[in-house]
Amino acid sequence: MASKPVRTLITIVMDLLVLVAVCATLGIVVRFFGALATTGVGESYLRFAGMLRISAGFEAIATPYGGSFDVNAAITVGVLLLIEWALSIARRRA
Repeated sequence: MASKPVRTLITIVMDLLVLVAVCATLGIVVRFFGALATTGVGESYLRFAGMLRISAGFEAIATPYGGSFDVNAAITVGVLLLIEWALSIARRRA
């Protein structure tokens, strides 16, 4: 019975990681399309999404849609999902 709170805590952390990954992915989509990124809501969301991403030192790649592909945010999503996967293994063993 002692492992049940640990499993619950790991599940909560996993859910938060997935939520952050979804928010970062939405930031990638907004930045990808320049028309979305230039709206007031888009600019506000990109400020929020910018706080969630890892600064890996890569430059954004220009897209044909007037926006850019945020490589750092894509790396962040990959890292978050990798951590979430590792936590799922730990939760299964707990």
